[in-house]
Amino acid sequence: MYDATVSVDVLVSAKVDAQASFARTVAASCAYVHEESRRPAVLGPGGVFDADAAEACAVAEVASALSVSTGTVTEWLFLTRTARPAVQEAFAAGRLAYAAFRTVCRSLAGVPNATEALLQRVIAAASRCTPGAVASAIDRILADFDAEWHRVVRERAALERAATVRKLPRGEAELMIRGPAEKVAAMWRNIVAAARGVTDPTSLPARLFDAAHAILTGTVSSEPANHAVIVLDAATAAGLAGEPGHLVGWGPVPADVARRIAEDATWQALITAARDSEHHPPDPESDPPVPVDGREVRRTRRMPPGWTPTSGNVRSAKARKVREQVEYLRTLPPSALDRAVDNPDGHGASPCPRTGH
Repeated sequence: MYDATVSVDVLVSAKVDAQASFARTVAASCAYVHEESRRPAVLGPGGVFDADAAEACAVAEVASALSVSTGTVTEWLFLTRTARPAVQEAFAAGRLAYAAFRTVCRSLAGVPNATEALLQRVIAAASRCTPGAVASAIDRILADFDAEWHRVVRERAALERAATVRKLPRGEAELMIRGPAEKVAAMWRNIVAAARGVTDPTSLPARLFDAAHAILTGTVSSEPANHAVIVLDAATAAGLAGEPGHLVGWGPVPADVARRIAEDATWQALITAARDSEHHPPDPESDPPVPVDGREVRRTRRMPPGWTPTSGNVRSAKARKVREQVEYLRTLPPSALDRAVDNPDGHGASPCPRTGH
């Protein structure tokens, strides 16, 4: 039955109590393992007490009693032995859920000169975040605390790679891949590209799985195309200027490299222009809403390589500006065009950009 007296404060209090109760279970389990591992009940070869074997027996006993894995109990032991006192206190008080407590302990491992202020800041962030956002929130705090240490740790973490399989009920399994973000993203792009070519009417997750299975098992007839998105202005694309292009996911690239990437690509023009409200008032039926900065942005349809426009609306101020710029480029002498191509830095023959360029 619905209880109208329940409030958000009651819910938060119940959550804290539940987290503190689980923390007491973890603490009691670790205390039991600690005590049992000190009793000389397990003797090794020659009648010598084996502390490791005694601890393993106690871990197995706790895991059986609580219906958890021995790996879970072993993790409890490790975290309670290595947690900073402030973090341990927050977990025991119910301020941190177990998942957040585990992430905080792992994130703070190896942090040099961790101050009490840093620990409290990390605990506060972890207590407010959803479980999936805790690691990122702590990562930002640590980067602000010690940028050089954080850079070294990130470079070291980028070398770690893993692939694991976990069994699921009803004959299913789960494959998990962990590694550098850019490599995982490249794998995912290939899977998505392969899935786009599947016309099977099944759901998208099913098509993605079939595409991943085909790629990993080598049952595809051809590899999916690798896609690169390059952004460059029209003058540079035509060889009339040397402004750097921008390769999405990478950064700036020289003009000649950008043209080489784009020469056989499907392209889409993006036109931005300031609205001339006096000569071209907005048409609510044909014009899109104007952004707050007073500029409008329009995209053309995707066109194949080598396509040139043969028709279009020539009444707008945007089209008029484009025609004026094209006509200006056509009036330039060949020597000016040659200088633009020969000097891909965009400065012409000058050692640095001229005023207004």
